[in-house]
Amino acid sequence: MYEATIREAFSDDVPQYAILDMTLPMDRIGISTFHAKKLGLPLSAVASYAAKNFFRFRIPPTLRLPHPFTMVSQQDLNMVYGPGQVQSAKVNELNALLQQTYGVITLSRVGFDRSGSHAVIYAQLTYCGLCGEGVYLYLSKETGAWHIIDRSGTWIS
Repeated sequence: MYEATIREAFSDDVPQYAILDMTLPMDRIGISTFHAKKLGLPLSAVASYAAKNFFRFRIPPTLRLPHPFTMVSQQDLNMVYGPGQVQSAKVNELNALLQQTYGVITLSRVGFDRSGSHAVIYAQLTYCGLCGEGVYLYLSKETGAWHIIDRSGTWIS
């Protein structure tokens, strides 16, 4: 699921990816009625999404993507973007990585409908903390592979 999301939503002319190693924190647990209606989500997918996103999850570093990727932690990002930044080899390395990507991809856990053939996920791409986008993606499993069939944005900067 994560592979399809990244490949289809964030792969245009990207030489490599930076991916947050944990799913989103609890502040984005549920899907608003507006976004659920816009995407035509079944109630089972909305409920599954809310239940799964109550807890964070470590994203496996074994993704098969069309470009190389680096898993980054929130602690690493805080060294770059947080208050009291200190220059170090690790910070310089991470800054170089972020300049080669479109930013950091952050993902939620996945909610599935009862049949397991449709899913919803929240994904965001942030670059330098001041630009990017957040979007709910509705996916369908077609001929054994997941594909994005609709999207509903939540923010853009």
